Amino acid sequence: MIEHHHPHRDASIGRRRFLGIGALAALAVSTGCAEPFDETEPSDETATFDDAERFDVVVVGAGVAGLTAARALAEEGLGVVVLEADAIAGGRVRTDRSLGVSFDLGASWIHGTDGNPVTDLADAAGASAIELDFEDIVLFDARGRKVPGEQVAFAAARLEDLTRAVVDDADSGETFVEVLERLEPAWADDPLLRFFAINYLEFDTGDLDRLSGELADEGDEFDGPEVVMTDGYDRIVDLLAADLDVRLRVQVDRVVDEGPMATVWSGDRAFVAGRAIVAVPLGVLKGGNIDLSPALAGDKAEAIDAVGFNAVEKFLVTFEEAFWDDADFLGLAAAQPDAFSLFVNMNRLIPGSNALMTFAYADGARMAAGLSDDQLGSAIAANLRSMYGSGVGEPTGLRRSGWTNNPLFGGAYSFVSAQTRMRHFDALAAPVGRIHFAGEHTSRAYFSTVHGAHLSGLRAAEEVL
Repeated sequence: MIEHHHPHRDASIGRRRFLGIGALAALAVSTGCAEPFDETEPSDETATFDDAERFDVVVVGAGVAGLTAARALAEEGLGVVVLEADAIAGGRVRTDRSLGVSFDLGASWIHGTDGNPVTDLADAAGASAIELDFEDIVLFDARGRKVPGEQVAFAAARLEDLTRAVVDDADSGETFVEVLERLEPAWADDPLLRFFAINYLEFDTGDLDRLSGELADEGDEFDGPEVVMTDGYDRIVDLLAADLDVRLRVQVDRVVDEGPMATVWSGDRAFVAGRAIVAVPLGVLKGGNIDLSPALAGDKAEAIDAVGFNAVEKFLVTFEEAFWDDADFLGLAAAQPDAFSLFVNMNRLIPGSNALMTFAYADGARMAAGLSDDQLGSAIAANLRSMYGSGVGEPTGLRRSGWTNNPLFGGAYSFVSAQTRMRHFDALAAPVGRIHFAGEHTSRAYFSTVHGAHLSGLRAAEEVL
């Protein structure tokens, strides 16, 4: 079986112990840094900002990484403000309930529950979750015939074997597809193999023609089942954001580390602090949407360019009644598997919801991002008709994630491109002067995950303390 997230990673590595929020107090006492930064004697430079608001720490970005860092520091008595350009907190963790179904537009899974800090957060937030079985899949071929279970299992196992072979055979700088085509030239002609390569590997990482062959299995994971939130991942956001000073709709333009303090600018509004934490998505850094001064250079600039940031879109469709098989997953091994070919049966999460969740990745996601809701609904229904016949009607409701074209994100999550070296994640995490960095893209071990974002926030808070 291929686990949905990082199927080839060494799960034992994930049992390492991390510094938790509660441990920050002991760290602060031992280092003598628990007291707020002394701002009683501001310098001439910072004093010229008559309207500036002053804090110990300014956090840019109210995603899981930024909220985690802010909460850890606030619990140590520091004055912290979180600036968020969007209208809601949570970043790529957000839940839409407008169709009566808790639809997580971004993160849905806790990837391995044993020792995973997100498990503890979910428990503390009272968030319910259930395990979905990736082997419980009903797969159809292009002619609408159900694929026998043994053929499905064989194709999944074959992808595992080929992925290991690619990693073993790849030279530095080669893409996954380049190596795969050398080892298995006709792989794309096998609909089942292509289905799993796209829906399990490309979904998990990034464009296969950009994914690093030698690093395709990098990243650690936690033991235990993979579970999906049933009432919304944003329960964790609510927990992290509670009682924090989070300012919404504040678009940060510049972060300046000059003089004795750091200054964060939103238009002509200044926020002055002893430290700043930049916890925005890698896509924002790639887009140059925030001017950092002094400008990032050297390893940091190289890493921003080299680490990949993929395109993934999620869609929820509802129907008058459920016409599909009672399985956790449904799939169509069709000609274009990178869009609307894998479905999660939401009735398993929310009985009676009569809803399906489907996905688009890489080129499929970029294509889907340009479609109207009506066009999306028709395209998704067309694939379902290939599976369940002409009687399938149009969806009664549709919701979409919209990460790809949103300038506040610029994509979904980081991956190892052919230009990536693992040291680049360390470079993305490294502080520059008074500016610290957090986010899933700064986690060498757990990039592309919520727990990676959470742990990076704790690491950034530790650095500040």
